[in-house]
Amino acid sequence: MLPESTDLSSRSPVWFRQPEVLHAGTYVVIALAAVVEAVHVVAGGGGAMVLGSLLLTVAGAALAWWHPWPGLLLAVAGCVIAATAGWLPLVEWSITVFTLFSFTLKGRPAVRGTLVTGATLYAAVVIAERYDFLSITAFTAMATAMAAGAIGSALRIHQQYWRSLEQRAADAIATRDIEATRRVAEERLRIARDLHDVVGHQIAVVSMHLGIAEVSLPPEAHPARAALASARTAVRSVLTETQRILYVLRRGTPDDDGALHPAPDLARLPELIDSFQRIGLRVKSTIDEMPREIDPIVSVTIFRIVQEALTNAHRHGNGTAEVSVTIANGHILIDVANGRRRDGTTRHAGSGYGLLGMRERVSSAGGRLTVIDDDGDRFQVSVTLMTDGSNVR
Repeated sequence: MLPESTDLSSRSPVWFRQPEVLHAGTYVVIALAAVVEAVHVVAGGGGAMVLGSLLLTVAGAALAWWHPWPGLLLAVAGCVIAATAGWLPLVEWSITVFTLFSFTLKGRPAVRGTLVTGATLYAAVVIAERYDFLSITAFTAMATAMAAGAIGSALRIHQQYWRSLEQRAADAIATRDIEATRRVAEERLRIARDLHDVVGHQIAVVSMHLGIAEVSLPPEAHPARAALASARTAVRSVLTETQRILYVLRRGTPDDDGALHPAPDLARLPELIDSFQRIGLRVKSTIDEMPREIDPIVSVTIFRIVQEALTNAHRHGNGTAEVSVTIANGHILIDVANGRRRDGTTRHAGSGYGLLGMRERVSSAGGRLTVIDDDGDRFQVSVTLMTDGSNVR
């Protein structure tokens, strides 16, 4: 809807959507008509009663600015008084018609206002023309009242429509930004959780080795034993602080079922691929044997990238995907490609923000991500990482 509303906005005149401009223009016309009619009454010898009826009509139009119903009734009363005095109230009914236009533009009851004004103007002209009930002028007065009421009401609806479009556009932009922030925050939390699990494991291993070294020292090596004990204490302190920080982060996502699970890694890729095959995605995979010294953060990143890419393939693809994880010269190359659905539909509505989190995760591991989307039949995500976790050159 956003592109459509933007296009409509560019074609619709600005003044058409500004009620204050229309009201101001209406009262400028009323003022000019009143001045011309006053000169006409004085020059034509209309008399004090006709001039008073004109002033009464103008006063009603002015009062309608603050009190629409009393002002409109006062204006039509001025028309009737002018007709009773034998004066054909052409200008008076014009002023009343413009008053009715402003009346309906403010959102007042258009049908009742139009019926009252139209019937009164018809009666006023019939009286002025010596009770000619088939007078064309009388029908014209009534028709102009109906037209003014309809136009004012239509413009009111038009303005409400544009305001709703503008509000919907603003809401859509705000929702988009909130959704992007939420998805990126979720991915950051998951990165922090995975980092904690990997670091916690490595710290536990270091602590174990320090304990073995401490036990293996001869009894007389007191300084070395004290140093090792101090190192073990420091390691435990780091692990405790890391756990405390992650606990604070996890409290904000109580619905994260995987928050207490260990971070997944390359060893679980076959299990991941099998889980997608069980839900109907046909996956062709090629996974090289990885070296033991691969950085734990890189291992977790590979798992998450394949997971997110296969999720997108299941949602938006044609039911097939290809996964390739290869290693060459210390570089790990991950390619996940899928065909697009030919009918243009998706299994689930997607926001497109998953790629933001994926890009941030790859960046945190020092890698490089490339998305190949040529609007054809194929979508591909390619990632390059270093086995030791260093930045890709």
